[in-house]
Amino acid sequence: MRGSAVLRIPPTPWRGVKALPILSPVETTKRGQLASAKGRYTEFLKRKKMLLTKERTALLEFLFDQKGHFSADELLYEMHRTGIKVSRATLYRTLSHFVEAGILSESDFGHGHTHYEIDLGSKPHVHLVSLENDEVKEVASPQLEGLLAQLARKENFTIKRYKIQIFGTFPEKRKQN
Repeated sequence: MRGSAVLRIPPTPWRGVKALPILSPVETTKRGQLASAKGRYTEFLKRKKMLLTKERTALLEFLFDQKGHFSADELLYEMHRTGIKVSRATLYRTLSHFVEAGILSESDFGHGHTHYEIDLGSKPHVHLVSLENDEVKEVASPQLEGLLAQLARKENFTIKRYKIQIFGTFPEKRKQN
């Protein structure tokens, strides 16, 4: 994706483990989930009495080529750049359908617009959002999941999903000699 609001999740391990030892990097693979997404979306469209069109299929497939988080405008830019024509209204409406169908999740990282990410089968994770730049890191925490499960048991509550965003700063990267 292009632009100043591009979110990058580096492939290297998260460096702040000492500050929050219960968190570790999240790794996801989206390619294997495309068939599942198509099935889920087809069922969603049937419930809404809508059809799975070539355009909707193309958009769904294009989503699975994206890395990390993306905004609607970034997606629209990339689609037009690669020759896929879609209107802004159609894109927003279809993204809303993907969220409702459980294929995408939405996040607000304080950048003035919504970010999306593939949500099929992803492990529960936390977003660490830098207040100094556009950096967002995803980290998983089995310990945090355990604490949430303990809280849910105590309150006789069934957790279906959760979203945790932590806003702060990352230490400055050391200059390499």
